[in-house]
Amino acid sequence: MVTFSGNGVVPVCPKLQSINLSHGKVSFRSVGAGDSIVFLHGLLGSSKSWAFQFEYFSRKYRVIAWDAPGFGQSDMVSVSIDAYVEALREFIAKLDQPKVFLVGHSMGGTVAARFCAEYPAMVSRLVLSCSHPGYGDPETAPMSKKFENRMRELKEFGARAYGMNRAKELLPGQKTAPVFEYAAEVASEVNPEGLRRATRMLQLADNRPHLPKLEMPVLVLFGEMDTVVQPKLKSDLLKQTPITKHVEMPGLLHAPYFQAPDYYNRLIDDFLSERQHC
Repeated sequence: MVTFSGNGVVPVCPKLQSINLSHGKVSFRSVGAGDSIVFLHGLLGSSKSWAFQFEYFSRKYRVIAWDAPGFGQSDMVSVSIDAYVEALREFIAKLDQPKVFLVGHSMGGTVAARFCAEYPAMVSRLVLSCSHPGYGDPETAPMSKKFENRMRELKEFGARAYGMNRAKELLPGQKTAPVFEYAAEVASEVNPEGLRRATRMLQLADNRPHLPKLEMPVLVLFGEMDTVVQPKLKSDLLKQTPITKHVEMPGLLHAPYFQAPDYYNRLIDDFLSERQHC
């Protein structure tokens, strides 16, 4: 069992910046110097999700986290994983580094995996955190009932209650109040239309034909007690991905970057550092 590590104080994130891409603006946060690590958040997150990772990895890396299209202050793109991948391609190209390390959590991992399959020369190593290959639903499929229920909840009870409920899902039983409050704050800042488009993108996305094409070393992390990623989706990702290393994080759920940041950071750091011995 891995439990929360640290004093419970959430580090201050770097200030928000923005750049213009062909589809519009993308907001992001960046700190540190050296080789670049790009972090991609999930549906309940934003660039603010990576507070503990900014603090830890900026000691020896340049740490960058974007707000996915439709999140934070980033402009939206069309409902297609190709549109998200193109935005990511332009974003990484603006960093002016030949290659980056890429860490994608949940939705961010779905986008990251497709990106790495299409643009392998831009990524040295890939980390897929509590992610999946996409649902692969047909265009005719309706929006998920889970999404519709969440939007109804947001409308009826407001952003604060919505954020608190999402934090309870991510960190059930979390006793570190500042971290819980912070997770709730991040979730409460959701843009409903941005969330709708990203949810729909995941419904229609299907990375299964693309995962076997991954060429770079890949670390796959799953929370042992994560109930967000459906077992079939998890199984498909593990079967189709040429994995370098796979870790089932004991006792953890769907937000290991909040729940056990020291442990989570060490797993990623050790994997990235292995390049020195290859």
